[in-house]
Amino acid sequence: MELTDELIQATVNNITGYIVASVAKQQNRNIEEVFSEFIRSKTYALLQDKDTGLYWDSISETMDRYLAEVEPLH
Repeated sequence: MELTDELIQATVNNITGYIVASVAKQQNRNIEEVFSEFIRSKTYALLQDKDTGLYWDSISETMDRYLAEVEPLH
């Protein structure tokens, strides 16, 4: 399998959906609100930057990174 930009973007989209849905459920929050916050986060910026390779890391670690980033807000 070739690691194309399309495959990377699909992976980023899947990771984003998983994290947003998981955080919304864990925190009993509106999924649209969590999505809006997530796409403005530093974690999402790193996830979108294919050079960081964050899309290749553990999803749970990426979610922990995001939660640590936004914890002071909640």
